[in-house]
Amino acid sequence: MTFLKRFFNHERYTTICTILALCLIIWIVSCDSKVSSIRNPAIKVNREQMQLELDNTLIMYESRFLKLDRIDKLKQLLIDNAAIVSQGGQFNPIGLLTSIAALLGIGATVDRVRSVKKKKLPPD
Repeated sequence: MTFLKRFFNHERYTTICTILALCLIIWIVSCDSKVSSIRNPAIKVNREQMQLELDNTLIMYESRFLKLDRIDKLKQLLIDNAAIVSQGGQFNPIGLLTSIAALLGIGATVDRVRSVKKKKLPPD
């Protein structure tokens, strides 16, 4: 015991630095780096979870862009039909029915999404 006491007394700072270096190495090797989540800052996420959040967000944006494209096509169809009718061209009832069906489909989709969101919300 006296040998250890003399050794630690003489090599005090070397021992402390060695212990600190070992703790640092253990921390570097064993602990994942984590940051706050973008969607929920209260949650800490690692690199893989952050990549999943990014992928999900990109998929959501792509679906919204597709929805915008469908709406723009519908608008263009309505404008084209109105231009043909206003120029004295022949009225296309099938085109009108297609436009009405598309409007009804968009309305039904919006209602379905709204009702699903309403069901998922916790009661007040």
